[in-house]
Amino acid sequence: MQTFKEKKLLFDFPDDWQVTQYDALADLVAGAPAGFYRRIVTGGGVKHVQAVDFICNVPGVSKRLQFVEVKDDRLDARAEGERRTLLFEAVMSKVAGTLASLVIAERLGEQMDDDLLRPMACLSEQPVIEVVLFWVEPPVAGTTLRRAVKKGGKTTLQQRLAAKLHQWGMLFSLYNMADADRLASDWQVREVPA
Repeated sequence: MQTFKEKKLLFDFPDDWQVTQYDALADLVAGAPAGFYRRIVTGGGVKHVQAVDFICNVPGVSKRLQFVEVKDDRLDARAEGERRTLLFEAVMSKVAGTLASLVIAERLGEQMDDDLLRPMACLSEQPVIEVVLFWVEPPVAGTTLRRAVKKGGKTTLQQRLAAKLHQWGMLFSLYNMADADRLASDWQVREVPA
């Protein structure tokens, strides 16, 4: 398994997947430069462009990409409705920015200096794209009614994202550490040990 740290979580992806931590900053300690998105897309003062946390090239018969966005809302004190609205907007903005970035990467072709990203810069090949939101929510305190309302809000968010991304020709999945049945089947997530 390949392991990547994002926020306070560790993501374990299968060894046969090509994975890039797309919006990662340079790691001065490890001597790793910033990736394509940070250097080329937003470098030089370009603003208001966002990207997902991971892009995965999933092995298989047809070309398939996964865009993985990680949101850890455990410390977010905003009201749930506001959080969900902002989350919808953020995911859609990050998917749009990632698509635009991959168009730039594909146009650069062999001039692009990121060998890991090159196979993912394939939008002209019409790959299947699945957008995955990995959402860690604040704990629910209170009554059964409050839990039911929160679950309904999560379902509404999931439906909104799925419908909009379907309009864009993409699949959508929502995974959550709190729900055992809502975990990715191909990769795993765990907390960073304290």
